[in-house]
Amino acid sequence: MASLERMVLLPQCASCVRRVTRLSLNTRAFAPLQQVRSKTKSAKEAERNVVVKLRMDVPRFGRAGSYIAIPPGAMRNTWFPARIADYVLPAQLKQLKAGGVDTSRDITFGVEADLEEEDEEDLVQQPKQHYVRPIEINMLSPERSMELINTFIPPTLSFFRKPIEHEQTDPRQRQGASSAADVLTAAAMASKPERVVDGIYGSVSTADVVATIKSALAHNDEAARVLLAESDVQFLAGHVDGDASRVKQLGDFKVRILMPGAETPLTRNIRVRAKEN
Repeated sequence: MASLERMVLLPQCASCVRRVTRLSLNTRAFAPLQQVRSKTKSAKEAERNVVVKLRMDVPRFGRAGSYIAIPPGAMRNTWFPARIADYVLPAQLKQLKAGGVDTSRDITFGVEADLEEEDEEDLVQQPKQHYVRPIEINMLSPERSMELINTFIPPTLSFFRKPIEHEQTDPRQRQGASSAADVLTAAAMASKPERVVDGIYGSVSTADVVATIKSALAHNDEAARVLLAESDVQFLAGHVDGDASRVKQLGDFKVRILMPGAETPLTRNIRVRAKEN
C-alpha cells in the first residue's frame, strides 16, 4: 500500500520530471524567503533633519541653548532668518553625538496642559517689530482753505492758446452800381459789425485752472495743504454747451470756486489769449 502511494507522488510526464530535477539541484529554492522591511516615513524624515542650537525659548521645542533636530526647510526659511536658532558645525555635531546629547524636541515645554493644540508655525516667536508712528496731517478747514485761495490767487488768471485761423473773404461788390450806392452800403455794414468768435485749438478746462491755482499755492507752507479738486471749479459762462468744465474760445470768462463745506464761493476771471508763434 505504501509503494502504491509513493508511485502516485512521482511525476507522470517528462515536463514534470525536468521541473522536479531543476528544483532539486537549486537548494536555495527550498530555503524560506527573507522579509525586508523599508524605513518608515518618520525615520526617513529624522535622517534628513538638521541639528540646530536655539537662541531663544520656543514652546514645544526647548529652552534657549538646547540642541534640537528640525527639518532643513523650516530652518532655512523661518528659524535662521528670524534669528531663532543657529546652525551646528560638523565638528561640534560630532562632539554632540560622541557625548550622547539628546537632540529630540521637548513638546511639553512652555505649553499648559489645558491649552488646545496649535500649529507649530504659530508657536514660533517672531522677532519684535518696531512701532512706526503714522504720519499725522493736519487737515485745513474748508473756510480756511477758501481764505488762503482768496489771499494767494490774483483776480485774473491768464492762459494762452493757439487760435484757429479763419479765411476772410472780401465783401462782394455790386457791379454796375454808382459810387453813392457803394458809400451807403459801406456805411450800413459799418453800423452792423459782424460778431466774430475766435476758436482755439484744444481748450481751457477746470483741470488747467486747478493746476494753476495749486502752483501758486505751493509757495506757502500752509497754502500748499489746500486740497482743491476739479469739481470745486466751474465756468459760469462761455463754456461748451452742456459742459461747464471747459471753454474753447478766446476771451474773458468767470469761474466759481467753492469747496465742500464752505459757505461763500469765490469768483475769478479767466482770460484766454492768443498764443503768438
